[in-house]
Amino acid sequence: MTKLTKQASKYNALFYLGIVSSMVLASAGSYANETDVTTLSQPSIYDTAFFYQYLPQNALDMVNRLPGFTFDKGSNDRGFGGNAGNVLIDGARPTSKSGGLSEALIRIPADQVLRIEILRGGNSAGETAGQSIVANVIRAKGSTSGTWDFTSEGNFGASPFPRLQASLTTQLGQWQTSFNTIIAGWPNNRSAVISNYDADRNLTSSEKEDYVESQKWARLTGEGSRELSGGKLSLNGYIYSHIWLRDSEQDIYNAGQTQANTNRELIQDNRSTKVELAADWAKTYEHWKLRLIGLGMFNDVIADNSFTVVNTNQFNFNSHDIQDSRKSELVSRITLAKVNNTNFKPDFGFELANNKLDSSLVQFQNGVLQASQGNDKVVVEEIRAELFANFVFQASDVLTLEGGLTAEYSQIEVDSVNSQKQNFSFLKPRVSSTYKFSAQDQISIALAHSVGQLNFGDFATSNEAFDGITNTGNSDLMPDQTTELAATYDWSISERGSLKVKVFHQWRKDILEQVVIGEYNSAEDNSSTLAYGLGNAGSARFWGIKTDINLPLDFILSDSLLEISHNYQDSNFYDSIINEDRNINNYVPNALDLNFRQDLIEQGLAWGLGYSSSTLNTSYRVNEVQTLDKAKKFWFFIESNQFFGVKTYLEINSSTEQTRSRFFYQGNRNGPLNGSQEAHRKFKPVVVLKFSGTF
Repeated sequence: MTKLTKQASKYNALFYLGIVSSMVLASAGSYANETDVTTLSQPSIYDTAFFYQYLPQNALDMVNRLPGFTFDKGSNDRGFGGNAGNVLIDGARPTSKSGGLSEALIRIPADQVLRIEILRGGNSAGETAGQSIVANVIRAKGSTSGTWDFTSEGNFGASPFPRLQASLTTQLGQWQTSFNTIIAGWPNNRSAVISNYDADRNLTSSEKEDYVESQKWARLTGEGSRELSGGKLSLNGYIYSHIWLRDSEQDIYNAGQTQANTNRELIQDNRSTKVELAADWAKTYEHWKLRLIGLGMFNDVIADNSFTVVNTNQFNFNSHDIQDSRKSELVSRITLAKVNNTNFKPDFGFELANNKLDSSLVQFQNGVLQASQGNDKVVVEEIRAELFANFVFQASDVLTLEGGLTAEYSQIEVDSVNSQKQNFSFLKPRVSSTYKFSAQDQISIALAHSVGQLNFGDFATSNEAFDGITNTGNSDLMPDQTTELAATYDWSISERGSLKVKVFHQWRKDILEQVVIGEYNSAEDNSSTLAYGLGNAGSARFWGIKTDINLPLDFILSDSLLEISHNYQDSNFYDSIINEDRNINNYVPNALDLNFRQDLIEQGLAWGLGYSSSTLNTSYRVNEVQTLDKAKKFWFFIESNQFFGVKTYLEINSSTEQTRSRFFYQGNRNGPLNGSQEAHRKFKPVVVLKFSGTF
């Protein structure tokens, strides 16, 4: 990114932030009389009446309407401890990983939610460690109810796929249970014009692409809990099957010609199956809570890619590759946490995890099996142990201190052509402080050191069939590390209005970028070719500002709300290939989202508009730079519950465009430009029609 572009990005960020701040400050006085008068130590409580205007169907709908609260569903990293989101259910974190918090909240019908509490600082040390604001969903017990919905979604001109979903919460004997099932599909198609240029920007050829994509999936999840041996036992289950199909066909024209001389087609068929089971038992002994967790997961993914080229010179070429990746995970975890209303809440625990990947890649060209180029067959196994201690200290009604220390030890063994075993040990400290200026606003400052998790797939050779790129596996990878200093300011302007600003700076070490892994010799002519893959490339800095605003506009339109989300971020990384600084891979420097909604409560209607700004994403390879420029997007929706108690929702999204550019260099990015490619993609408008209800 040029200096001029960086300056423009910064000015845009300041411009948006200035507009947003002015609107908030101008409206704050209008809503001062609505401010919650709870004391500093009390949580903000939203009962079910607050959510009626939004026509919620389940607990997730309600959480998404909480003022000043940005839902964090947690991550799906290996293990359990580091994946916590910012929502509790009845004061506890759900045990399941697959589907996570979103799935757990969808299973809870809205009429079974008694209230939602917003906890600002001083929350449980272990359940949601590191979260300054937490939502706690309190459910009714013993009743039976459920939700259902039918959704049709598709592009203009394409047959929409139906989506059926149903959930049920009920008491089965001594078990309080909830279930959710979904059978769904999602279609997508686009057209594109692709232009290929030489180093002097002369057009060499053009391509017309027809792209058809579809996804189909089925999922069944369930949770049950009961009293057992003086504690509470919870069981979670997850079964998922997914099919992803893509057919991309391109007609290629030489420069100046009107007749295609080459036809190229890529057919991809990816199928995956995942099963997960988890058990959680918790019991309180006087002032301490013991929690035991066990979890097992198995996931099998098969990617089948077929690529065919036919031209007028009767030259035919076909490549076919099949990659089978089998993953498994076993996790056991024990925690002991101080409970009850004490100023100091410590939390101790131990976690042991075993993760395994068995990956194989088979490649054919014109029906001939290709010789292995390296890590085509890889088995990766990790044993990881964590010993941790966390605490929350309520120093006063206005000041809360929180922190923790985790000691991580792991051993990763790679069984392939370059077999090896690596041992890693890390200390991960974390400390934060939250100061409450009043019951409505607070500031949190946090400093934390974290360690990333290696993607086992990067140890194995993989094929990007769409671009014709083979990534060589690297058995020498190390986890990247990040130290982050962040300050977050939260202000509840009114019952529905809020402002949240987070400023952060990260120091990253051993970041992962594409590097030269080595070279391999061609079996045909004994020529040598460089092999590229992911590797640890050095250190980098990453910083930014995230702003989220809920702005009631009742002074313009009654019961209306404008949601503004703006992310500005920047980075700096010394690239040894080009011997100068650049941005890190795959980050969006500027993003703005606007959502407006008005609820006509007496009429049982709501309508709204949405906008997403254009974004630019850049990624760097050894001998190539790729950019993805997404155009701005608009949408409109209207929903009603006037007809037979059924909620009807209609959303229309505008057509969108993308420009994907590829710049090729001789040798590497420090060499001269060797050519480029631009793909201008057009997506048709998307229409979503949804009917939902409760029973």
